[in-house]
Amino acid sequence: MSATTQTPKYTFFATDHFQTRLKRIKRRDPSGYLRIRQVINRVLENPAEADGKMIGLHHGRLKKYVGRGEYRLIYYYCEKCIKANERLSEDCGYCTRVDDNSVIFFDVYHKNESHKLKHGS
Repeated sequence: MSATTQTPKYTFFATDHFQTRLKRIKRRDPSGYLRIRQVINRVLENPAEADGKMIGLHHGRLKKYVGRGEYRLIYYYCEKCIKANERLSEDCGYCTRVDDNSVIFFDVYHKNESHKLKHGS
């Protein structure tokens, strides 16, 4: 068994919206899709290494850059939510459907689309 076949520490969970956006990217930008998948794998290893928190539509959720001028992943992980006792105050709607070691991916967008997230459009 090689070192590259490790099982991720966290479980991947994608919302319907995230899956739809990712399929569109896979069709339109196959190389971008592959870079996104690599970053998803890194997030599953250590979701705490986010590139910042979101404001606006996805307030409080984490973001991870895929390259400097390309895509952004919006996610949150259940372990952080449970530790912060946010599960009760701000239910994301997936608590009953995912394991406590899950990373929930909410959205993926291109850097040029960031204005849509600030205004909720």
